[in-house]
Amino acid sequence: MSASASGEPPVAILRSPTFRRLLATLRPHRGRIAMAMLLMALSGAAAAAGAYMIKPVLDRIFIERNADMLLWLPLGVVLIYAVKGSADYLQGVMLAGVEERVLRGLREKLYQQTLRLPLVRLLGSSHGGVLSRMSLDLTLLQQGLSVLAHFFLSSFTIIALMGVVLYQSWQLALLSFITLPLAFYPLIRFGQKLRQRGENQQEQMGEILDQFSQSLTGIEVIKTHGSEAYEQQRFARQAQRYFLLMMRIWRIQKATVPIMELIGALGVAVIIYLGGSQVVAGEMSTGAFFSFLTALIMLYEPLRQLSSANNQLQQGLSAADRLFAWIDQPAEDLQMPAPAIPWGDWQCRGLSLRLGDEAILEDVDIDFPKGSTTAIVGPSGGGKTSLIRIVLGLIPPSAGQIRIASQPINDLALAAYRRYFAFVGQDPVLFSGSALSNIAYADAMPDRQRAEAAARQAHAWEYLAVMGGLDTVIAGDGANLSGGQRQRLAIARALYLNRPVLVFDEATSNLDADSEERIAETLRALHGQKTIIIVAHRPRTAELADRVIRMERGRASTLEQPTAAVIHS
Repeated sequence: MSASASGEPPVAILRSPTFRRLLATLRPHRGRIAMAMLLMALSGAAAAAGAYMIKPVLDRIFIERNADMLLWLPLGVVLIYAVKGSADYLQGVMLAGVEERVLRGLREKLYQQTLRLPLVRLLGSSHGGVLSRMSLDLTLLQQGLSVLAHFFLSSFTIIALMGVVLYQSWQLALLSFITLPLAFYPLIRFGQKLRQRGENQQEQMGEILDQFSQSLTGIEVIKTHGSEAYEQQRFARQAQRYFLLMMRIWRIQKATVPIMELIGALGVAVIIYLGGSQVVAGEMSTGAFFSFLTALIMLYEPLRQLSSANNQLQQGLSAADRLFAWIDQPAEDLQMPAPAIPWGDWQCRGLSLRLGDEAILEDVDIDFPKGSTTAIVGPSGGGKTSLIRIVLGLIPPSAGQIRIASQPINDLALAAYRRYFAFVGQDPVLFSGSALSNIAYADAMPDRQRAEAAARQAHAWEYLAVMGGLDTVIAGDGANLSGGQRQRLAIARALYLNRPVLVFDEATSNLDADSEERIAETLRALHGQKTIIIVAHRPRTAELADRVIRMERGRASTLEQPTAAVIHS
C-alpha cells in the first residue's frame, strides 16, 4: 500500500519501496549527480550571498554614504549572480542528461517486458492500458524525476538562506521558523490526495487510449453501421470523466501555492512588526533587518517550489508503481536456446487448457508424423485457435505433454522450441518498411536471393515485380496492399524461415481461387519435406491434407476421408 493510501505523511515516501527503487535507477549516474549537487550547493550559497549583500548595500551606501562602495558592491552583486546562473545551467544540463538516460532505460525495459510477457497475460490486457504506460506513465515519471532536482536545489537554497537568517538575528529566526510547520501542512494533505488521483488518472487515460485504438481497428465496421455518433458519444463520456478528474487534480495543485503564500505572508507580517521595533529601538541596523527580511522572503520561494515538487513527485511515484508492477510480472525466458531436439514425429498427449473456470481443451491426443500435412477443422469456438497456440508454444497447456521424436520438450528452452515453426495467421501482420525487410523479418543480414525465391514460391513476386521488387515500400500493416497480397507476403515470410513445421491459420481465406490454387501447388511441393498444419474451413485447402482433425467443444477426433459438408460444419 502506498504512503498516501495508508495515511502516512509524505516523509514516508522517502522510505517507500517505489521511491528506493527509483533511486536505485540513479545509482549508475552517481558521479554526474554528485557533481550536480556540488553545483546546487554553489547556487544555494550564491543565493544566500545575494541576500546577505543587502546589509552592506544599505548600511555602507545609503546610510553611511560611503562612495568607495558604489563600485565594489554592485560588482559583487553581478559576480554573485553570474556564479549562480552558471551553476544553475551546468547542474540543469547534467541532471537532464541523467533523467533522459534513466527514462531511456525504463522505456526499453517496458518494451522488452511487454514483448516477453506470456500471451495469456497480453490477451487479458487492454491495448490502451499498455499504451498508457508507455505514454502517460512515463511522462508523469519524467516530471517526477525533474522535480527531484528542484527538491535538492531548493533544499540547498533553504539551508543557505537559513544560515543568513540565523546570522542576522537568531531571535527573529526562531520566531519565523514557527510558521514553517504550517507551511508544510499543505504538502502533507494535498500530496496524499494527488497520489490517489494520479492512479485514477492513469487508469482513465488507459481506457481512453483503448477505445481510440478499438475505433481505429474497427473503423470499417463503424462506418458501415453508420455508428460514428454512437462511438463519439461513448468517447465523450470517457473524456468527460477524465476532464472532471483532471479538474479535481488541478484544483488541488493550484490551491497549494496560494495557501503557502498566505501562511508565509502572515509570518513576514509578524517579522516586519518585531524587526521594525528592534530597528526603531536601535537594537538592529536597517541593513541587517532588510538582509534578514530579504533572506526570509527568498526562503519562501524554494518552499513553494518544494510544494510543486511534492505534488509532481506524488504523481510520478504513482506512475512508477504501475510501471514497476508491469515490469515485475513473470516473463517468458527467451535466452539464447540450447541445441534443439532434432525434428521427428510429434505426439501431443492429454492436452488440456483451462482459462479460469472455463475448459477450452479437454484431453486432446494428436500425432503429427514428420513430413505429414494435417488439416484442423471444426466450428468456431471448438478449440482450434487454442490448440494452435499450444502447438506454437505461445500458451502452456494446463495438463498434458508434448514429445518430439519420443523425447519430452519440458526441458527444452522455449525459444528453441518456437524455432521449429513458421506461422501464417488469418490476419497477417506486416511492418512498415520494404518487402525485403518483411520477408526477411528480423534477419540482420537478409539474403535477397532467398527472399525473392520465397516470394516467387508464395506467388507474391507477381505483384512485387510490378511495384518495385524487394525494394517495394510496404506501409504499416500493409495498408497499401490488398488482403490477398498481404497474405501472400506473409506466406513468403514463413517460407523464408525454412523451418521444419509450417502452421497456416486460415492463411488462404482471403485469396482468390487462382491464388489459392497456386498456394496449393506450393504446399504440394513441400509435402514430405516439412510438417504442415493447416487450420481450414475451405474444402480445397483441407483436401491437401493427409488427414483431418476435427475440433469440437475442446475435443479432437480424426477424420480419415473428410467430406466438404463435414469441413464446413
